Amino acid sequence: MNMSMNTSSWSLLYPEEYSAYSGEETAVADLSVITALQAEALFGEMRRAFKFKPAQKHPSVYLTDRVEVIRYRLEAVEDILNHEPLFKLLEKLLPDLEDMKELHQTNTKTDVDMYDYLTAISEIEVYVGLLEKLYDFFCREPKDFQSRAFKAFAAEIRQLYEDPAHGSLKAEYAKMSQSIRSIKSMTIGVNLDARFRPAEAGVVAVHTESFRSGQLIDRLLRIDFANDGFTCLAPLEPVGKGLTPEQLVAMKSAVNGALHTMLKSSMKNWRPVVRAFTIAKSRFVMRFVDEIRFLVGGVALLKRLLSAGMPLCKPEVCPMESKTFTVKGLYNPVVALNMQPSGGDSEKGKVVLNEMKFDDDGMIYILTGPNQGGKTVFVQAVGMAQLLFQLGLFVPAFSASISPVDRIYSHFPDRQERYANGRFADECERLMRICEKLTGHSLLLMDETFSSTSASEATFIAEQVLLGLRESGCRVLFATHLHDLARSIDELNGRLESSVCRIDSLTAEMETENGTAARSYKIVRSRPQGSSYARDIAEKYGLTYEHLMASLGRRNAGQERERLP
Repeated sequence: MNMSMNTSSWSLLYPEEYSAYSGEETAVADLSVITALQAEALFGEMRRAFKFKPAQKHPSVYLTDRVEVIRYRLEAVEDILNHEPLFKLLEKLLPDLEDMKELHQTNTKTDVDMYDYLTAISEIEVYVGLLEKLYDFFCREPKDFQSRAFKAFAAEIRQLYEDPAHGSLKAEYAKMSQSIRSIKSMTIGVNLDARFRPAEAGVVAVHTESFRSGQLIDRLLRIDFANDGFTCLAPLEPVGKGLTPEQLVAMKSAVNGALHTMLKSSMKNWRPVVRAFTIAKSRFVMRFVDEIRFLVGGVALLKRLLSAGMPLCKPEVCPMESKTFTVKGLYNPVVALNMQPSGGDSEKGKVVLNEMKFDDDGMIYILTGPNQGGKTVFVQAVGMAQLLFQLGLFVPAFSASISPVDRIYSHFPDRQERYANGRFADECERLMRICEKLTGHSLLLMDETFSSTSASEATFIAEQVLLGLRESGCRVLFATHLHDLARSIDELNGRLESSVCRIDSLTAEMETENGTAARSYKIVRSRPQGSSYARDIAEKYGLTYEHLMASLGRRNAGQERERLP
């Protein structure tokens, strides 16, 4: 049988010119970045949607900095989002794909037995059924898919299905499957010596129907001895009652070995067919199942956000050299997934949308504002938008134009609090290691860096770091309580005339309603608001001089009254 089936290297995640890449060709972000951004919640949603197993690829291995790869994936994701039947098909077929991959991985031994042959047959059985379903969906009726990925996918499915080799495979599979799976029982012959002891035994025949149990004494008393070859006169040994585990294994091994010997000739002809199939299709199966799992998990995440009423957009993909990040209606998707509906018109429970843009007047941003004013959540939102973009997924925003970065770095407080040389020294060392690797196409996200030392020392060191980062040309978002640092932006921009990027300021705004200050969680491109929001917060908690004096006065008056006779 000729098994020279087509093995083209099409992919749902990589255009043809990038087909040599495995999906792990670039380390855009490591685990520390994913943890700092709390992005594992997004990946967890992708993995949880279809019960990913621990051994399966983490979605982050598909991060890429290649513009054409991102565009290619976005087209595929758009097709899945716009065609619910396609999503349902891939969702339904994913378990079959997983089974096929597992069967392939178990069918690698050279010394095979009956179980291995049955495993190989099962692998082809799953493959034939899978290809039949895919052909029915993609090829029997035309579909209006727009992506190159699914157009190529449909063409590949058609070629595989209509290849004469596939017809031969189905015919050989049906013949061999029938000859093996139809075996329901066997006749065992035992030769006895003069003292009725077993001298030798062997398989006399195999049958396509099961034998019928019976007890010899019952049939003799009823004179109902049916000599039809399928009535058991007496069991050799009741399974589980008289055999030890070792004897049971030996018995099964003997029967299996006898069947293997008896069917050896037909199996010998079948084995090359199986091996040819598995060798030809191994790459196809491995890539296919992993890519389907990633796309279905990614789209499941996007559908969760859409069902929560949140905006999503297909971003415009810009060249890396442009250093573009212009996003309108940006929000933190983890906050959106965790948000509980509050009901009514209350602002509580609503996700705040913001804007963010890196440009010639601001490639480095200092973000200041009140505690719990949304600074960290905003920094994480920027990082997660970049991550989702470089996975080739839609971005949580109304609109977005983004270029890939070669690496995302994060410098957030170390929550584990294990410091070899003190917190401040370790923070500085960790930041220095990052700075040594930065390029002009990197993104650095910083949150409360240098908060472990005094404000004056932190401001001085931060100024030196920002001046160096200006020269690197990278994009930086730095959330901090160092308001004096933000007020010195003009001075910092004027120090180095040759710098390739400028520093600008973002502010987490406070809003006043009915005379009460409240956090708006809006991030605006403006200079710090001074201490006005601090005054509002101090008044809210009674920490102004006037409140404290009044409180102390009341307490002192009370103490005087207690001392009076």
